Amino acid sequence: MWKKNLIQEFDNLSKEKPLSLSMAKMKYRNMDEFTKIITKGTVDRSKKIFFPAKTYNGKNGFFIASLLTDNHNNKYLIDEGWFEYNKLDYFKNNSDIISTEILGYLRYPTEKQMFTPKNSPEKNEWYYYDLKEIQKYFQIDINQKFFIKNMTKYSEEFLFPSTAKHNFSNNHLQYAITWFLMSFSILIIYIIYLIRKYK
Repeated sequence: MWKKNLIQEFDNLSKEKPLSLSMAKMKYRNMDEFTKIITKGTVDRSKKIFFPAKTYNGKNGFFIASLLTDNHNNKYLIDEGWFEYNKLDYFKNNSDIISTEILGYLRYPTEKQMFTPKNSPEKNEWYYYDLKEIQKYFQIDINQKFFIKNMTKYSEEFLFPSTAKHNFSNNHLQYAITWFLMSFSILIIYIIYLIRKYK
């Protein structure tokens, strides 16, 4: 059920008219997750973090998230997008201030999962969004409620922003078959173990 809701929220993004992020602070104080927003501001890459990411089109890479300051001096974390591993040094050495209009959507941070690695600020490697920890790392106050997923394409062709299209699978039959096969395999291994033990 939760995945269906998530997919529906992503599908709605392409139809939504974006709200002004600056006005939202005054008029829309309790915006829902996945609300599409637009704002003019600056992205400061001297304040940035990296998320080792799953493969994208079969390639390893990272997400980069930086400090966004809107035209009312409100500060947020913005997930700029994904880049391939071989561009890591480029982004590590990049301290550009990018003035642009940002189109994106809101995401709320989730709790760390059991098998999620701990964030490693000393290596600047992050595995989940802890906005308080990131604020401490930046040494600048940022919005503590949500972060922004960027949908704006920059001039850097090798940086891929988020899109309004989801990549979540919702194939419950495939999940059921997978779990059945795993359970069956474990059962066979256990039977072989018993046969060898009492032979």
